[in-house]
Amino acid sequence: MTHATSGEAEERYLAEIRADCADWLGPGAELLDLRREATIGGVRLIARIRFGNRDCESVGVGESMLAAHSALRAQILFDRIRYGFSAIVQPRT
Repeated sequence: MTHATSGEAEERYLAEIRADCADWLGPGAELLDLRREATIGGVRLIARIRFGNRDCESVGVGESMLAAHSALRAQILFDRIRYGFSAIVQPRT
């Protein structure tokens, strides 16, 4: 029996976070990239997302990967609403 290294386990968890974020984004949005950064206080997850023709970043920060993931989900939802609303109210040229 082999045991996964912490790096392999982290990569698997990041793959699960990528899939979860893609589900939260819904139609018309695409997850372009997801990266993890270590911070003094914990973890920062940065998702690069394309909403229609606009690219942006959503960020979740927490003391652990789980906390950062939870914060990222909330930020993605907020950004989805914000960019969706701005697309509606911006005049089209």
